[in-house]
Amino acid sequence: MEVKEEKRGDVKIIGLRGRLDAETSPSVEKRLMNLMDQGERRLVFDFSELTYISSSGLRLLIEVARNLLKTNGKFALAALSDHVHEIIEIAGFASIFSIYATCDEAVAHSQSDSR
Repeated sequence: MEVKEEKRGDVKIIGLRGRLDAETSPSVEKRLMNLMDQGERRLVFDFSELTYISSSGLRLLIEVARNLLKTNGKFALAALSDHVHEIIEIAGFASIFSIYATCDEAVAHSQSDSR
């Protein structure tokens, strides 16, 4: 799993490449929790290079969303492949997460003050 970070204004974009599963989730979780501990409150996940997400990866997304909600933060997913989007749909999480076709749209949402 490769993790890339980019900052656009006050939004941190997290690009994940590869598989987010039981093997890779712990290290990604540690990195994300560290970012939130450092004060990051607006996160966009760029999933354009994410090939698979397991229940462990979904659990991680729920945990990040829950932590950001406590601090009035924002969280969005962007550029999901059809396969990853289908997994999120089947899990019933598509209605919970803000999902956008592009990172630019997700960043614009995350920078706005509306929910």
